[in-house]
Amino acid sequence: MPKIKSSSTPTNRLTDTPPHRLTDSPIHRTVLLFIIATIPLPYASVQPVIWTAFAALIFFLFIYGLWRDQLDFRFMKSSWLIFSPGLFFIYTLIQAIPIPVEFLRFLNPFQYHVVVQTSVLLEENITWHSLSYVSSASFAWWIWLLSLFLFFRILSAYIANPRILVQVVAVMMAVGLAEAIYGLMQTLIPTLGVLQAKGSGNARGTFINRNHFAGFMEMVWPMSLGLILAKAHLWAKDGVYGKSRTQRLKIFLSSDRIGLQLLMISALLFILLALLFSGSRAGITGAFIGFIAYVLFCRLGSKKLSVSAGAAMGLGFAFLLFYGGVIGLEPIIERFLAIDDSAGSRMDIWKDTIAMVKAHPFGIGLGNFEHVMPVFNAHGFYGIKYTHAHNDYLQLLAETGWPGFISLVGGFYLFLGKSILRIRRLGSEMDPVRFYISLGAVSGLISIAFHSFFDFNLQIPANMLYFVALMAIVASGEQREDDGGQKMRR
Repeated sequence: MPKIKSSSTPTNRLTDTPPHRLTDSPIHRTVLLFIIATIPLPYASVQPVIWTAFAALIFFLFIYGLWRDQLDFRFMKSSWLIFSPGLFFIYTLIQAIPIPVEFLRFLNPFQYHVVVQTSVLLEENITWHSLSYVSSASFAWWIWLLSLFLFFRILSAYIANPRILVQVVAVMMAVGLAEAIYGLMQTLIPTLGVLQAKGSGNARGTFINRNHFAGFMEMVWPMSLGLILAKAHLWAKDGVYGKSRTQRLKIFLSSDRIGLQLLMISALLFILLALLFSGSRAGITGAFIGFIAYVLFCRLGSKKLSVSAGAAMGLGFAFLLFYGGVIGLEPIIERFLAIDDSAGSRMDIWKDTIAMVKAHPFGIGLGNFEHVMPVFNAHGFYGIKYTHAHNDYLQLLAETGWPGFISLVGGFYLFLGKSILRIRRLGSEMDPVRFYISLGAVSGLISIAFHSFFDFNLQIPANMLYFVALMAIVASGEQREDDGGQKMRR
């Protein structure tokens, strides 16, 4: 009886499907790169009509992939997807579904009394109500979050090909450079605002809030560094580092790669300079933490930075100090040393948010913070409408309750921890190109996770999508790589 030959097609550990099927679809490639390139531009897509349009594009990609038989649902077998985002989406959807009012007496007693009093005032018998105060707002935000989950699914499969991964990171770097140049112009010309908005003298790019601009740059710059180091590794593979220093210098200066390498290094420096002149204390601190994490994880992964890479980074910091001194570092230093009213008001918002959490242990519903906060505003300024808690963790806890908070935040830190352990365990065996870029994604996630304690970056659609993109890059590193010629183009 003849033996049946087993297929030699490599499989993807995350999806159990051939790893590079999505790379053959020009529609997926074009639309994905379009989303990544344009979502930060119109005020970071904070207007509902804009992020709804991007959500529709993502749903289109997913449905198109299913129709063309390029996607399947076997990725749902992942235990992480079931017990983290899976549980989160199920619970937050239940929050928006009406339930008998009597159930609120046990779940959210405060809300139960509000509904009863409303029933009396309206002279209507309200017998059904959801855990969410405004279920329409919760459902709309739930749809957006679901589109981000599908974006993660599509992108993580798409960038299993290292060449396509580099294309995605290059687009992110180009967007970061454009934002940085615009932000530095805003610093040099204080009257220059954001598109048609008034200027403030800080680098903000196309973001209304400079802290959110800083959060965006926190995620972009380590990816840019990873791309630069990946390109440098390819140069080293050509045997250049086996020659003398004089020979290496001659080869490098005569190579056509020097222009591209200098361009990427210059772009990274402009991105860091714009981050510096955003004046965001939490953003600058988060970026520094991300840099420390990058260097530390390089050593954990048994990959050392070359002497030339260290020298280039040293020259980069010298560049930042020099041009920072030309533009003026005094305002940035003053912001680090000053304790102003914004810190106090942030603490007041946190106190009121904690009171909201105590009254609603099962949450008030996604997107409902701004609707419920006026009732609990005991410490903030009278007459000001607080739309966010200025702390992503607290706002998530208030809106989704303990079940949603534990499932999502716990799942994220489990994902982050497993990624770091994997770098330590398998770093020496990983493809250096994917290693350096994945390391940049991990460092960016650490930076924004720190910054989220002091701001609401992950309530901004552009930052949310880039955050998910970084997670997809890290997840794609867990896939088996195709040894049959998937090389990054030089």
